[in-house]
Amino acid sequence: MEFMSRGQDQSQAAAGQARPRRKHFDWDARAVRIEWFIFTSLIALVLLIVIGWSIWSNGTIGYSEANQVDTAKYQAVFLNGGSTSGSVAYTTYFGHVTKLTSQYMILKNVYYLTTTSTTNGSTSNPQLTKLGCQQLHSPTDQMVINRSQVAFWENLQDSGKVVTAIKQFVQQNPNGPNCSQTSSSTGSSSTP
Repeated sequence: MEFMSRGQDQSQAAAGQARPRRKHFDWDARAVRIEWFIFTSLIALVLLIVIGWSIWSNGTIGYSEANQVDTAKYQAVFLNGGSTSGSVAYTTYFGHVTKLTSQYMILKNVYYLTTTSTTNGSTSNPQLTKLGCQQLHSPTDQMVINRSQVAFWENLQDSGKVVTAIKQFVQQNPNGPNCSQTSSSTGSSSTP
């Protein structure tokens, strides 16, 4: 049987009837379509990643709080609790923010305000105090602050009273604070 069907195909071909041919595939066009599909899929994936990152980071792509630190200036760091300012209580430190992450902040060259009580119970003008050997516990001149304790922070202008007082203290004490001194303030001339 097989032999006969073969003969029929030959006889049909001899009679001028075309044998049905297989469909010819255009492999070049198919390759272009596959490449285009891969390219558009990758673009869609990148767009989804960017949109997801934007939503996850609350629309702050390219924004980093650490980029807002002006390293040429002093910063004021207001911590939760401490001195009151109206109805809100803050403890304030001044210095240079050298590192800022979502978990902690490093403040170096640290100063803070102190007030002294007079004999009649009133307080005198605040004085700027340098963190360091003059305190009872003799800390190093660096604070690592838990970010959950930071209410807010800000860059200070060089013309402000605090920065002026810091510059006066540095000018009067080029080698740092006198660790043998019993007073912890920078002096009355440094009043902000």
